[in-house]
Amino acid sequence: MVNIVTKRIGRNEYLYLVRSLRDGEKVVQKTLKYIGKKRPIPEEEFECMKLSAEDKDWILSKQEDVLSYTEHEKLKLVSQSYHQHMKTLNTISKEQTRENFLSKFIASSNAIEGSTMTQKETYEYLFNDTIPNHRKKKELFMATNLYNAWIFLEKNFHRHPTHHDMHELHKRVNKDIETEETLGRYKKVQNYIGDVYTTSYIYVQDRMHKLLRWIRTAYKNINDFEVAFQSHAQFEIIHPFVDGNGRVGRLLINWILLNKKYAPIAIRAERRNEYIQAIDTARKGSREAIVKFCAEEYLEQYKFREESV
Repeated sequence: MVNIVTKRIGRNEYLYLVRSLRDGEKVVQKTLKYIGKKRPIPEEEFECMKLSAEDKDWILSKQEDVLSYTEHEKLKLVSQSYHQHMKTLNTISKEQTRENFLSKFIASSNAIEGSTMTQKETYEYLFNDTIPNHRKKKELFMATNLYNAWIFLEKNFHRHPTHHDMHELHKRVNKDIETEETLGRYKKVQNYIGDVYTTSYIYVQDRMHKLLRWIRTAYKNINDFEVAFQSHAQFEIIHPFVDGNGRVGRLLINWILLNKKYAPIAIRAERRNEYIQAIDTARKGSREAIVKFCAEEYLEQYKFREESV
């Protein structure tokens, strides 16, 4: 059983998360985590602590593929076809293709989080310095920020992502949106996704360390696409930052894909409900829905390439 206990040290009182264990006729309390100075703990926050203490926020206990070998090969082939096509383009056309993808990725990723800027408006704003009419300042920040985060990704995806990289991506994604107190830092207070519980803030550093280590080791045991798609679901379950987790999580998918020399992915905003439902299903223990969803999106994005294979 997991509980919160108060310990007095000097004149101050502090809270600790403990697990009570029976040792014969005695009940022994094992300290799990230091919470902080004594204060009221809301029931929802305590539920998140119990969730993490019992590892119910960790879905990657097994390193195993969801998709078949044939499905993996299909994803690989469309990516190869994309790269072959890129080799036929001159420098200007390559940059145009990059800008088209980024306007799609940025507009879609931000739209999932509530932005109303279209792909065309995003393209014109980022690459032609044309400010769209009737768009909120925050939406413009979101577009510029996600583009700058992508620039950081492009410069660093050749290595495995680190805690520093996650902090830097978040710092760029939420610049001028979030306060300096939380920008580029893992959460120090509890956050929620509606009424859904996320990893407790007292466990977030541990979970992110575990996830980043899992990514490095999973390459040896499962398919690279599976690493990207499964780790994305785990990242969203952890929800390590106060805000901006969806956008950083979708950058993480692409960091992993690009690291393995695969074409990037842009999850479409029009499939937002299916996407969120797939992550919710993963939260309940089944990774199949999110992996299949991401695979479908990938194949749809490069469908015209697949037809030329």
